Amino acid sequence: MHILISCVGSAGDVHPFIAIGTALAQRGHDVELLTSPHFRTRIEAAGLGFTPVGTEADYQRVVQQAALWHPRRSFPVLWQEMQPRLLEAHRSLLSRVQPGRTMLVGSTLAWPVRLAQETHGLPAVTVHLSPICMFSAQAPAVLPGVGDLSGWPAPLVRLIHSSVERGFIDRVIVPGFDPIRRALGLPPVRRVMSHWVNSPQQVVCAWPEWFAPHQADWPTQAVTTGFPRWSAADASLEPTLVEFLEGGTAPIGFTPGSAMAHGRDFFARALAACAALNRRALLITPYADQLPQPLPPFAQAVGYAPFDLLLPRLAALVHHGGIGTTAQALAAGVPQGLVPHAHDQFDNATRLVKRGVGVRLPARGSARRWSQAIDRLINDPAIAAACRRDSALMAQEGDAAQRIADLIERHSRD
Repeated sequence: MHILISCVGSAGDVHPFIAIGTALAQRGHDVELLTSPHFRTRIEAAGLGFTPVGTEADYQRVVQQAALWHPRRSFPVLWQEMQPRLLEAHRSLLSRVQPGRTMLVGSTLAWPVRLAQETHGLPAVTVHLSPICMFSAQAPAVLPGVGDLSGWPAPLVRLIHSSVERGFIDRVIVPGFDPIRRALGLPPVRRVMSHWVNSPQQVVCAWPEWFAPHQADWPTQAVTTGFPRWSAADASLEPTLVEFLEGGTAPIGFTPGSAMAHGRDFFARALAACAALNRRALLITPYADQLPQPLPPFAQAVGYAPFDLLLPRLAALVHHGGIGTTAQALAAGVPQGLVPHAHDQFDNATRLVKRGVGVRLPARGSARRWSQAIDRLINDPAIAAACRRDSALMAQEGDAAQRIADLIERHSRD
């Protein structure tokens, strides 16, 4: 079988699809990922085919936009980047199709997959990485700018969701999407994010039941699988990083996300809190210009490190609440400090706090408030116990990428 996997986003959005692609390739399938060339090296090192979507300059232009990390302005920014490329991406995807042999797999924002499914009747599976992608009135996710509606009456939640989708999401998407659909001979669509993005064949909810249980008002073709986590076969920690980790007490890790290029305040608060606590700090970002220079003696910075190797060696991890980082931290059993900014981050953070494995830190809070929260993270026995519990659950559930591969294979035979 020939499998085209199209995925959009940062490392936390792409790495799970490398894991899924690797699981499929191990079964003898011909697997090709279509995504930003920013991830070419990692994809090809995994032995998977690669087709670039856009350029490295496109990726960097998007992440340099501060509005990408605003609760309400982030989605319009994403759509402005997606819209002009949809027709070209649709053509590019179709050019890779091998008739009678190709199966499509798409992430939430990989809309060329859904378009190709409609225009050419190709088999396709939608893979959502975060629970926020599922619009449920029974167990509502925390939408940016809306807040936590859990416990509200389902009819009221349904009304709020409908208002948000009509008045904001569809209002942003529809004026540019309808002409694209007309050009492809397709009718207009509404309720784009709650309904249209979901393949009618199979929707994979790539998280565990205990993180976000399956709901009766989800699509009937939706199934939860667990978190697919990628680990490069030849991964290792840099010698200088190992030396730092072994040079004292376990440090506290800080990352605002691999695509966050506007984290100066985040890192300034991190260093001030660690100074107050007399703790060592590891700052993780590929954008070193966000960091003060020189760093204090108790701190070190690294552009990238494989989280499955790094996180078990940290005392705690303070991060943005992205789903990729969340999954790796749960597996490592490390306490999590959450500083969400946009996208799925508020919902993920809320779930982690409710499970007792982390605490929220105010994005604009004082160093004193940060140090108090971090002190609780590393010293509260209840948090430590909750982290051990969820780490054990992650170990028990096994390889989610293999379960997702099972579903993809099953639908390729339908």
